Amino acid sequence: MVNRSQTFEEAIPPAVAYSRADGELWVIGLRGHLDPEELDSVEDATEDALVRWTGPLAFDLRQVGFCDSSLLNHLLRTARRRRVGVFGGDGTVRRLFELTGADSLLPSRPDLESLRPALSTLPRQARP
Repeated sequence: MVNRSQTFEEAIPPAVAYSRADGELWVIGLRGHLDPEELDSVEDATEDALVRWTGPLAFDLRQVGFCDSSLLNHLLRTARRRRVGVFGGDGTVRRLFELTGADSLLPSRPDLESLRPALSTLPRQARP
C-alpha cells in the first residue's frame, strides 16, 4: 500500500530483494521489472558482494517479471570478474538468455540447489 506522503516511485519495491552468503555462493535476489532505471541498485549490491566475497555469485531471478539487455550485460560484465550463475526466471527471462546465447556463458538452472554444482569452487574429479 502506498503511503499518502510517498510518491509513486518511492513506493515501488527495490530491485534487490536480498543479498547474502549461502554456503559457497553469494546469492543476490532480484525482483520486479528490471530495466536501466532499476539497475543502479543491482550494480551496487553486486559490487558489495564482490568486495565482501571471493566465491561465485548466484542471481535469483524467481521474482523478476521483466528484464532487458541492461541486466544481461551487467551479468556478463560481472562474469568477467567472478563465476556467475542464475536460477529461476520466467519464460521471457529464459528466452532472452537463449536468444542472445548468454545461456552458454552463464549457468542457468531452475533452482539454487541445481545451480550449486555448476558454480562449485571445489576442484572437479578428473574424468576417466
